[in-house]
Amino acid sequence: MDAYVILFVFFGFVLVLWVFRSIKKDIEKGEKILHESEKVLKNLPKLLNEAVETIEELDAFGEYIIERIENKVKWAKSEILDTRISQVKENTEHTESEKKIGKATDFEAYTEKTAYIESSKDMQKNENKKRSKEELYRKAVELYKQGFTVEQIASSLNIGKGEAKLAIKIVGRENI
Repeated sequence: MDAYVILFVFFGFVLVLWVFRSIKKDIEKGEKILHESEKVLKNLPKLLNEAVETIEELDAFGEYIIERIENKVKWAKSEILDTRISQVKENTEHTESEKKIGKATDFEAYTEKTAYIESSKDMQKNENKKRSKEELYRKAVELYKQGFTVEQIASSLNIGKGEAKLAIKIVGRENI
């Protein structure tokens, strides 16, 4: 029995040593992590300062670009004014050529206006087609509700059977 007690105490002692060793390893890992976090904390203000300096440099560069663009715009405007002034001087000398150019530009403006008017008329036609299609589809749904077959609806409204079926399915659901 004494041997069992000694063996039990020995295993208990080994177990206690093993627990202390694992606790020591955990403490060492914690110290290592703490040491690395202190290093990161020391480097963090440096990185933040570098980021702020980079942002300030980018801001200054952006202002520089804006200033350059504004200068180019001013230069372009002055060049345009100079060319217009020189054109006015040339136009006073050459009045006949000016009349021909004026007629050409008037004709171009007229063609642009007519093209715009025609495009707006085309848009109105498309709108009317859409409206007429919607009305046609609503009539198809009404006829279907009255008991007409798909073939009868298609022939009476002068549309295809597939279009009639589609109108009944889509527009019919909206009304329900």
